[in-house]
Amino acid sequence: MLSTQADCVIIGLGSPFLRDDSIGPRVVRELSAGAHARWRLVEAHAGGLLLLEELAGAVRAIIVDALLDTRRKPGEVVVAGVAGGSQNAACGHDCSLEQALAIGRAMGLDLPTDENIYLVTVVADDVTTFDETLTARVADALPEACRTVRALAGEMLLADKETA
Repeated sequence: MLSTQADCVIIGLGSPFLRDDSIGPRVVRELSAGAHARWRLVEAHAGGLLLLEELAGAVRAIIVDALLDTRRKPGEVVVAGVAGGSQNAACGHDCSLEQALAIGRAMGLDLPTDENIYLVTVVADDVTTFDETLTARVADALPEACRTVRALAGEMLLADKETA
């Protein structure tokens, strides 16, 4: 059924004070100027179980985060699903996104299905330096990351219209 509420949550995950780790919150800030009424934009600074509160009640979710992957070039935008054991959206003192979702569902929380959760990540160059600026390659990827999130969120809205 087509909802009139903000049923797609877009979560920008990361610390705004750790260079490239701030890519998630920066994407959310960029999207806020042209956000669709059915999107709920959230900045989150920790993953794992702490994401459950933001995901609860949403039909669909897009989580934007920095990705540490030495096999890829910094600034590359990568889209993935929940499956596959990604460490994105995990908390070092907590659990992975997959584990958090399993716990939340076992507790009876109304969470998006795995098929309705996307991870949009940007390969980071530096997530340890205390600085509020992105490295050059990650800064150059910011517009692409925003376009990717807009496209995914738009496809989700289109899917809603087709099933209504």
